[in-house]
Amino acid sequence: MPVSFNPETRKFGVPETIFDASAEHKSVSFPRVSPDGKSLVFTYHNYGVFSIWHKEADLYSINLNDLSVKKMEHLNSDFTESYHSWSANGKWLIFSSKRGDGLTARPYISFVDENGIARKPFVLPQEDPDFYNTFDKTFNIPEFAKAEVSFSPGEIRNAAEKEAVKVIWSNNL
Repeated sequence: MPVSFNPETRKFGVPETIFDASAEHKSVSFPRVSPDGKSLVFTYHNYGVFSIWHKEADLYSINLNDLSVKKMEHLNSDFTESYHSWSANGKWLIFSSKRGDGLTARPYISFVDENGIARKPFVLPQEDPDFYNTFDKTFNIPEFAKAEVSFSPGEIRNAAEKEAVKVIWSNNL
């Protein structure tokens, strides 16, 4: 929602709705503006905020110049598409999709041209071509990274557990 701001009075204006999903009795999740500020991509689904469990969840885009809304036809399938992220240069979009088996989400990547048209996506390649056939976990929230990730999933889990213990301990004071 665009909102005007007056720096002299330091007050915000009235928010402007750019897409009213509730008018269609639907929900929108994860709005992400492209790095160039020209478009916004969101997940459109029947209800709620956890779109990964909604088979009908699809990706849509809004042209922020004229506020036109389009279903991203090349990206969507008969299964869930959700949790999208832009590359830093705005030329790529990564998102999770259950198109492979209808059950597990896999990271798909699409090239986005200068007109904002997303091209046919491809699953993120793995060193082992059979990786996705044997990997029974899901990729819910794929993100592009600018730097090498130098820690393991186990290290992330251990850090989260330590923080959880701190929160529990401090809440008991």
